[in-house]
Amino acid sequence: MIILYWTSRDIETPPAAPAWQRAYRHCTVFGDDDILPLLPPDFVPIFQSIRLPSAKSDLARLLLLRKHGGLYIDAHIGPTSPARLLETLDALSTHNLILFGQGWEIRTETDFHLMNGVLAARKGADELDLLIRKIIHNIIEQHRREASTAEYVPYDLHHMTGTHVLIDVFFDTAPPSPRLKPDFEEKIHVHQMADNQQSGFEIAAYYSYRKPNGHWSERQKNERFFLN
Repeated sequence: MIILYWTSRDIETPPAAPAWQRAYRHCTVFGDDDILPLLPPDFVPIFQSIRLPSAKSDLARLLLLRKHGGLYIDAHIGPTSPARLLETLDALSTHNLILFGQGWEIRTETDFHLMNGVLAARKGADELDLLIRKIIHNIIEQHRREASTAEYVPYDLHHMTGTHVLIDVFFDTAPPSPRLKPDFEEKIHVHQMADNQQSGFEIAAYYSYRKPNGHWSERQKNERFFLN
């Protein structure tokens, strides 16, 4: 299954969805109504009060992969070659989870690249639970901090819900560069893309929905994480 998650008041469907749905029969766009039943009941109000869609998406993709299995892709990522994508996803025959990086950015032994905009997993993979628990914990901690003041409380989405959570949980970060912890070497496959098309998808192929100053990295500088 190809999985997309979308929550927007301005645009009805993710820009990349039509292209994926033309190329693959089993491609589904999920929204908040699909996510809420997958959350711990006491966490639902907290999730609903998250301001930044990117933060909700960081958690939603993991919940959807745990329930359905398959390939999650961000809304700006487009399909390329189905044959190439099948080759890429073949690692799921021997691993529970595939992580992705832009391999062309790695030029020296100290370089490292990882992203969470594309993830592939077997249904019910235990490794997803480790990420889900950590992200929920981080969000609850931010909720506690913001509940104590009406002022802006600094946060970093990359570390709280984003890619760095993958690194914190699965990687040994000792020099020269991060590498999988021994416990995960046979369970997780890290796919470093040779370029932006050969893996079966293209990053930033559909970025029309991005508005000036609308990226999470910009919004987090002055907007509270929660709506109330």
